[in-house]
Amino acid sequence: MKILLLGSGGREHALALKLKAGGADLTSAPGSDALATLGARVDLDLENPAAVAAWCAEHRPDLVVPGPEVPLVAGVADAVRALGIPVFGHGAATAQLEGSKAFAKDFMQRHGLPCAASHTVTDLAAGEALIRSWSHGYPIVLKADGLAAGKGVVLASTEAEALATYRDFLAGQFGDASRTVVLEAPLAGMELSLHVLADVDADHAAYALLPACQDHKRIFDGDQGPNTGGMGAFGPLPFLRPEDIELMRTRLVEPTLRGLQADGLVARGVLFLGVMWTARGPELLEYNVRFGDPETQVMMQLLDEDLAALLLEVAEGRLVTRDLKLKPHTAIAVVLAAEDYPAGAKKGVPISIGSTAVTVIHAGTRLQDGQWLTNGGRVLNLATSAPDLAAARAAIEAALPAVTWPGRQVRHDIGLKALRHAEAGKTVQDPW
Repeated sequence: MKILLLGSGGREHALALKLKAGGADLTSAPGSDALATLGARVDLDLENPAAVAAWCAEHRPDLVVPGPEVPLVAGVADAVRALGIPVFGHGAATAQLEGSKAFAKDFMQRHGLPCAASHTVTDLAAGEALIRSWSHGYPIVLKADGLAAGKGVVLASTEAEALATYRDFLAGQFGDASRTVVLEAPLAGMELSLHVLADVDADHAAYALLPACQDHKRIFDGDQGPNTGGMGAFGPLPFLRPEDIELMRTRLVEPTLRGLQADGLVARGVLFLGVMWTARGPELLEYNVRFGDPETQVMMQLLDEDLAALLLEVAEGRLVTRDLKLKPHTAIAVVLAAEDYPAGAKKGVPISIGSTAVTVIHAGTRLQDGQWLTNGGRVLNLATSAPDLAAARAAIEAALPAVTWPGRQVRHDIGLKALRHAEAGKTVQDPW
């Protein structure tokens, strides 16, 4: 199968490794030096649907797989699908679930999905008055409405911080993306990531659940330091019971699909539900319309199916609601980050990659004269699966000395809190 994979990061490298293992003929755009080792590479502007469609019209791939959210929000899937080429990715209308926080909150509230109380504001005086009279408790969650490269969410712990953040947003901190702001009440509990393959139109609604994962956002062990794009993830959660999965299915997943149908929205890709398990049960934090990073690196270790065939089923509207074939394992992915990340990233540092039993996934590297160099904030991921979380963690720790460079940052506690929670006999309902 000829596949065009859009993107260049760790998520895309993980997908590419899985697709290549199934025999796919891969082309990546814009790709990376690591992706170039798995197939051809073409320089395309992913925010230009016409340019991507023109390449597809000439080369006729069997399937197009957008990795990031930006091309989906821009309408790349619509442009390529208009050529009769299958795309595993939502059209621009459905991609607004990630492209606009206000759109997503309105969708949740209209369709009865449990979520945080919120207000959408665009006027400076009205927003300031709302913050000063805030009755939902702190922190106030401020979200830039549009895409802001993962940086448009602030948890303000004081009124002064909330006012300053709100003023910065409206003044165009993230351009037009932050000129509309969603103010949300805080949700307390255990956060997890649930990915759903979704195939929905007016006459048909099918889905398949991938294993629930848990990401670790803070840069340092013990969930300390600033937020990042994700320093590691694991899945499935060892204390998540079948009845807990069923609750997320009936409270979050199926109402979402019914809402899409009711609104006349077509889904042909993945929905990534950010979930907070509160004292009231699972509540929805946000929608993403693409695979998460580093959750993808975990899920690709667990999926025991031909990925290309599965994505094509969704793209062509042929998915049947079913359980996916998964390895009876726990998987883990640990991010190796550059010096100065997340404030910056020291680039051009030579990387030593020795022999290791785990999978090495490239996220922010480049190849120069046969030497891999750092070329981004999150540089590499180490991923593996094992019969249980303890064994998976141990395998990564054993591999870490073989993959290193000066200034490398890594967390050694990915999955540790969950492991201790499980070992204590606690469930998802117990205090986290």
